[in-house]
Amino acid sequence: MELENKATLILLDKGLATRPPFNPYPDKVEFIQKQSFFLESLGRRGALSGTEVTHLHFNIETNQLGAALSTGFIQTAQNKQARNYFIRGKEIALKHTKVFRDYLEKHSLPAPGGIEPEVTESTVPVFSDKLMMFHFSVMIYAGIGNYGVAISESQRSDLVIDYSRLNAEILKYSEDGINILVANEWLEQPPLSIDRQNFSKN
Repeated sequence: MELENKATLILLDKGLATRPPFNPYPDKVEFIQKQSFFLESLGRRGALSGTEVTHLHFNIETNQLGAALSTGFIQTAQNKQARNYFIRGKEIALKHTKVFRDYLEKHSLPAPGGIEPEVTESTVPVFSDKLMMFHFSVMIYAGIGNYGVAISESQRSDLVIDYSRLNAEILKYSEDGINILVANEWLEQPPLSIDRQNFSKN
């Protein structure tokens, strides 16, 4: 938390901090009158809810982080399979960023800027391909979880459809990553519970 606060103060001091989108504070309580609130094709409300904006902004930031990480990994990966995997991951992250950015821009809301220009030109390997693939896998599974939460908290069908569609793409991509890890013997088996059924058979 201390490091986060220091980083934020530096960004503010340099004029680099951008304010995330926000909704005006409501002056009265309103209740949903029609089911069209959830279905945009039936004359749904023209605005995004605060929760929807929060998830769109957060998922743009995480995908931009993924694109930047991919750039660094592409420059330093020694294994061709891993490098191609990172290239594909960057393409997916940029595609997903555009989908989410379009929602915010359509509603005249600001989207966070990318951090990819901050990646240096270095091509000297800092991490092993095994470690980079592991970190990438963890990031992918975190993204799948983020999309799942966004689906559960979004109240418009078009957002739910897009999150579900993009989540399916990430799941397929993560499976391909597992295959690379297994093929290179980089995937360690986690500790398992005692196999009681095997005892009973023997």
